[in-house]
Amino acid sequence: MKTPYRTGYTKGLGFGLTLMMIGVLFLGFNFGILPEKLKWIVFSWQMLLIFIGVINLFKRHLVSGVILTTIGTFFIIPRVIETYPQLFPGFNGDFTQVYWPLLLIVAGILIILGKIFGPKWGYEWANKQYHHHHHHDHYSKWENRGDNTFSKNSVFGAGEHIVLDPVFKGGELNAVFGGITLDLRKTTLAEGDTVIDINAVFGGVTILVPETWLVEMHLDAVFGGFEDKRYRVDDVDTSRKLIITGSCVFGGGELRN
Repeated sequence: MKTPYRTGYTKGLGFGLTLMMIGVLFLGFNFGILPEKLKWIVFSWQMLLIFIGVINLFKRHLVSGVILTTIGTFFIIPRVIETYPQLFPGFNGDFTQVYWPLLLIVAGILIILGKIFGPKWGYEWANKQYHHHHHHDHYSKWENRGDNTFSKNSVFGAGEHIVLDPVFKGGELNAVFGGITLDLRKTTLAEGDTVIDINAVFGGVTILVPETWLVEMHLDAVFGGFEDKRYRVDDVDTSRKLIITGSCVFGGGELRN
């Protein structure tokens, strides 16, 4: 299904370029242009996280981009050290055990930036891109909502959050090696579209919503996924829509009543 913010053309273009890049890398290894020992670095889950993180940065999804890139880089460093030990004197195989607090520092920086620049700094561009293709008045209405948007991050932990505001105005959830449960059953949606951006990396996200809500999911999944497990009803309110975007990498989530 084509969507205004992710057309079939741009999605197909990105996928085609990715296949071309992978093909070029394989040819490089097969013809000896690239050393064989690089293969377990280039074709690894760590490099996959870095790749997806860079894509999110280009999409202006700053929070998810930084999280994915940082985690991928942190866990790929031991492979680089093992492959080229002469380039990293003084480092050994205990890198992740010794330097894991760096992940906490990065998580703290992200939380501080979120408080300074507001909860919408990580997904504002995606929402603008989505509404840019709608009527201008609709776009302006969304842009004026920003102060009350919702943002939560779970890193190596778990959390449950209930939204009690009369109207839910969208937001962002990031679960990295942790889990988040967001309860939206005590709030409502404004007319039109409301966007929530989700990024689950080795973590899980559960969203509780009324069964009468119209929900669309547009997520990129890599060894993960997001499922709608609500009970089906006939009286769905089509004048209001919750749109879930984001990515699930070695993680996932579900929608429940």
